[in-house]
This record gives sequence, structure tokens and C-alpha cells, in this order.
Amino acid sequence: MDSRTIAIPRLLHVQADCLSSLDPLLRGAGFDIGRVCVGSGGGPTRALADEVADGLSGAGLDVVRRPELAGRLEQAAELAAQVIEDHVSLLIGVGGGRVIDTVKLAAARTQTDFVSVPTTIAHDGISSPVASLASKDAPRASYAARMPAAIIVDVGVIGSSPPRTLRAGVGDLASNLTAILDWQLADRLGEDRFDAFSAMIAESAALPALDIADLAAPDSHEVLAKGLLMSGLAMAAAGTSRPCSGAEHLISHSLDTLLGERAALHGEQVALGCLISAVAHRSQLASTLYAAFSTLGLPTKPDDLGITEDEMIEALAAAPATRPERHTILTELGERGVDPTELFTRAFQAAA
Repeated sequence: MDSRTIAIPRLLHVQADCLSSLDPLLRGAGFDIGRVCVGSGGGPTRALADEVADGLSGAGLDVVRRPELAGRLEQAAELAAQVIEDHVSLLIGVGGGRVIDTVKLAAARTQTDFVSVPTTIAHDGISSPVASLASKDAPRASYAARMPAAIIVDVGVIGSSPPRTLRAGVGDLASNLTAILDWQLADRLGEDRFDAFSAMIAESAALPALDIADLAAPDSHEVLAKGLLMSGLAMAAAGTSRPCSGAEHLISHSLDTLLGERAALHGEQVALGCLISAVAHRSQLASTLYAAFSTLGLPTKPDDLGITEDEMIEALAAAPATRPERHTILTELGERGVDPTELFTRAFQAAA
């Protein structure tokens, strides 16, 4: 039997008011802190990155800053060059998904340890071994990276983020459940190889999120943060995003292309995709998702996100082409000649 090696973060810290005191955490986990680079965006979370950088500087560390990161491939390349030129020993990304993915790819390309300090938990990018970045001549694409060496979550910061981002985090976690259905389907058809171990991790990450009753409660933020971390572990164990990404993600990618700047948050669109996928699989999971999403305020119909029926049907038709190598229930329905309008009707009649 082949052995399996999984790189896991050496530090997971979830606590309130911890951003100004990362030095003892990093030292205790044995990181090389000879020169630390703190990457951030240019918006409101820049002040949080300043808090991290000032706290490290105050502890005597040599800290350089890299602000204005916006999730672009060229920025990741520039940051990688800076890591080499400035002899940076540790990268810290403070911000949302675009910041973290930019730093994550630079870290992977330079084999530098990376600390993820998310200011929102809207999706599993806080821990996944994948970076989603845009480039000058192409839309956003996914690049192989690696999991962060540490994840530090300030639950006070997460709690002050817009409630919409917390709901989106639930949507992205729920997608593990429909992604597993797609993965099993692909395995039965000989299109992929299902890994029960990775799927078990992904399922265990997702299920507690569906039991959340109050997204404003700090305990809920910890459930989300730990669930998203486990999703990253599932992908790392599988060596693919399959445990956490199926038809629902293809639908979201298709909506991104179709809607452009009108696109909703990734996790919100994925939530709609989960409902469609569960119905397409004729799974009892559909009713569970509708109930949980209704309780937590996630979208249960396209109109909740300002998406028209025609737009959603067009996105459904185009979704399989966003990743033609990934066999999902949408591939199967397309091969059977099922009209996307029929799937739309089935999915959202159930929500009525």
C-alpha cells in the first residue's frame, strides 16, 4: 500500500485580540523570523496589517511591508522576487482572499513559510493549497500553491466583518458535500479516482456549519474557521481540489464570467450552486441545504443575488466548459441532453 504524506500547518491559533502579539506564537512554533514580510491590501484591513507589523517590530523583529496586494498574478511574481532579494524568511498575509492568495503563491514559488491571518472567513482560501489570481491578459485562474504553515484567526476581527462574508463562508463549506457527490459520480464512471479519506475530512469540515444557529456568535466563527482549515487539509490529502469543488464551483465560475462586476461573493454563488447540484443528483441533501441556508440567510434562489432566471440558465449551460476536465453531474446531464431550463425549474421550485 502506498503511504501518504500530508503537510499540515504547524500552528492554528483562534483567539480574540491577538494580532498585536504574534511574536510569541511564531517563536513558539519554531518559525525563522530573521526577516518577516507582512503583505496586505489597500482597504480597511490595512490597519489590521499595520497592527501585526507594529507588534512584530515592537518585539524587535526586522519587518518589511508589502501593501496594496489585490490578487493579481504579477503581484505574486513581484513579491516572490522581493522575498529572494530581501532575504525574507517568513511571509505573513493579512487580509481577505485576494491578499492571502497573492502571498500564498509567492511563498510556494520561493519555498518560504507562510502565515495566513484572515480578516474574513468567506471561503476556504484561508487554508487551501490553491491560489486564485487574475492576470493582465486572462480572467482569474487557479494555481497550485501549498497550505499555510500557520493560520491565526482573531475572532474579534472576524466578528466585525460584514455578516455577508460569514454567510459566504458557510456556503463554501457546504460545497464540500455536493463536491463529494460529484467526485463519487466521476469515480463510478471511471473519470476520476475517489479518495474516501480526503472526502471524510471534507465532510467532517462541512457538517458542523449546517448546524450553526447564530452566525453572530463567536463560537460560530470558530466553527467556520476550523471547518475551512479542514477543507484545506482535505485538498492537501487528496492532491486535488476535488473534495471541496464540484459542479457548484463551476456554476460560480460561470457566473463570474457572465456577471463581471455584478458577481456576488464566491461563497454566495457557490451556495446557489450547491442547491442546483444536490437537486441534480436527486440527493436528500437538497432539503437539508435549503433549510440551513434559509435559517442563516444564504441565498435560496437566484433573485436573492440579483441574478435573473435567464442569467442563471445561461450560466448553467456554460458551467461545464469552465473546467472541461472535471466530470460533474452537469457533464452527465449535458451528455444526456437535459435542458438547463429543466434543471433550473427543478432546483428552484423546491425553494418555493
